[in-house]
Amino acid sequence: MMPTTRFSPALISSVRAVSGLYLLPALLLLLALPLIIASCSDPEPESLDAAVASLLDQDEYESALELLDEAGDETAGVDALRVRVHLAYANYLTHEADHLAMGARMATALRHYRRVTELDPANSQALTHIELIEGIYEQMGRDIPEGVAE
Repeated sequence: MMPTTRFSPALISSVRAVSGLYLLPALLLLLALPLIIASCSDPEPESLDAAVASLLDQDEYESALELLDEAGDETAGVDALRVRVHLAYANYLTHEADHLAMGARMATALRHYRRVTELDPANSQALTHIELIEGIYEQMGRDIPEGVAE
C-alpha cells in the first residue's frame, strides 16, 4: 500500500484560494471570447443598395454601374438597382449636367433611358423622356441617336 501524504488544512485552503483567483478570470475570458472576436472582426460590408445610394448621392453613376456589374446578375435586386442608376444618370444628364455639351449629354441620356425600358418596359418616366428627347432631335432635323447603355 502506498503511503498517503497528508496536507495541512491551511495549505489546501491556500491552493483553493489561488485556484479560485485564476479560475474566475479564465472563465470570464472564455465566456467573453466570442464577443471580443466579434468586436475585432471587420464590420459587415454595407448592403449593395446602400452602396449604390451612396454613389448616387455623390453623382458617381459610372461607379454605381460598375459596382452592379461586379455584383452580377444573380444578385437579388440588382435589376431594380440598375433601373434606379440608369434612370438617375439619365435624369442627371438631362436636367443637371453642364449645358455646354448638350448634344452628347442628350444622346447618352437617351441610351440610359432606353436601358431602363429594357429592364422595366413599363417605366413611364423613361418612356416619357425618350419621347421628349427623340422629339427634340426630330424638331432640330437631326438623326436620332441609336444604341442602349450597358
